[in-house]
Amino acid sequence: MSRKIIDETTELQYEIKKTFGMSKTSTVPGLAYLPARNKEPKTAAQFLQSRRTIDGAEGLWRIENKLYDLETFAKSHPGGSEWIRLTKGTDITELFESHHITDKAERLLPKFFVREVTTPRSVPLTFLPDGFYRKFKKRAAEALKNVDFHRPSVVTNLIADSLAIVTFALSFAAAFVHSYAVIIPASLFLTWTVIAGHNYFHMRDNFRMYYFDLGMISSKNWRITHVMSHHMYTNTMWDYEIYVVEPFLQWLPRENKSYLAGMISKLISPIVWILLSSVEGIKRYYAVFMEFGIIEFRDFVPLLLPLSMSLIAPNVFVGIKLWLLMMVLSSFFFGLIGFNAAHHHPDIFHDGDIYRNDMDWGLLEMDSVRDREVIDDSTFLALTHFGSHTLHHLLPTVDHYYLSLCMPAFLETCKEFNISTEKWTQWKLLKGQFKQLARCNVKENHR
Repeated sequence: MSRKIIDETTELQYEIKKTFGMSKTSTVPGLAYLPARNKEPKTAAQFLQSRRTIDGAEGLWRIENKLYDLETFAKSHPGGSEWIRLTKGTDITELFESHHITDKAERLLPKFFVREVTTPRSVPLTFLPDGFYRKFKKRAAEALKNVDFHRPSVVTNLIADSLAIVTFALSFAAAFVHSYAVIIPASLFLTWTVIAGHNYFHMRDNFRMYYFDLGMISSKNWRITHVMSHHMYTNTMWDYEIYVVEPFLQWLPRENKSYLAGMISKLISPIVWILLSSVEGIKRYYAVFMEFGIIEFRDFVPLLLPLSMSLIAPNVFVGIKLWLLMMVLSSFFFGLIGFNAAHHHPDIFHDGDIYRNDMDWGLLEMDSVRDREVIDDSTFLALTHFGSHTLHHLLPTVDHYYLSLCMPAFLETCKEFNISTEKWTQWKLLKGQFKQLARCNVKENHR
């Protein structure tokens, strides 16, 4: 895409924003309108349906401008059949590239080729051989060649299992003695267990990914809304984690955002954090009965804590009451950690800002993520606080323990492309996310 076309497209997008307020047009040139943004309720299934509508995959699997039939491959897919089943009828270019570090999967593709497509992609992002991401990924694959990075490490398994055990032990203790004091650390450990579970649902199917479901939010839905949406199109209008909280939290800058709207967003942020788990929990069962129509083992996992606490407590009412309090506190901790982890600050790219000329997918990730001091230096903190965030976005299937092996390759590639790798403090990000909620001026803030 030429510079002239990009400039003309950007000017048109800003005129549309100025005229209609909150834009339906992305400032990432060429990113199509996503109908799911204005659907109610905003669900994972709606995101997938929108992709099937606009991606031109014709009921198959699209990668770049080619269609593949992966139906027969689903059962033998090393990552599990769910990834294949959910993405049917969509463009999986970004998912395919970021989830396969070696070229083994790429060499298998010709067996499933159906035909070329004639319609343009709904996503303008690229994976050129000499681009940032492909160069980094090649170096990362070399750095990981001596470890089984397709499986989680013993260290992360030990941390995740220990967190789950302590969570149940504390919740049982709180229920048995009817203690509000004990439910506070139980809630914190539940939050850490859930966030650690996030490390696992990025990978091939495994039982530890169900730790995430203990907090009511569905690991299946989050494979869609977090992996397929947020991870692939971070801080753009395609990012579910951006548009699901609109209009309450308005992360995207827009010229007609009022001072009052910004202040309201700041004030109600803690309320959004508190309600996050319960709202997403309701959506998971709405999806089970109204959208997907399938009840799975993971849908019973959220019931383990309340049922067991009710049996141990002096009576059922006490057990349920303590569990509900635990869910509220854990949801608050989860929102506090998650919304302040990496993405929201006036100096981080958000759709509405002027986008760079280079459309490399890896550069979008670099522009929309910031790493943190201290947290990234500890496997425990990284696993429980969404740490090592940039490397995790670039290599989502790699266990957090192994990401450090890729740091030299990352630094080398960033230096080659003149990209800053400065780490921020958690305090800077915490303050910055409130500033971002009120921001209306657009920026050209490439990293």
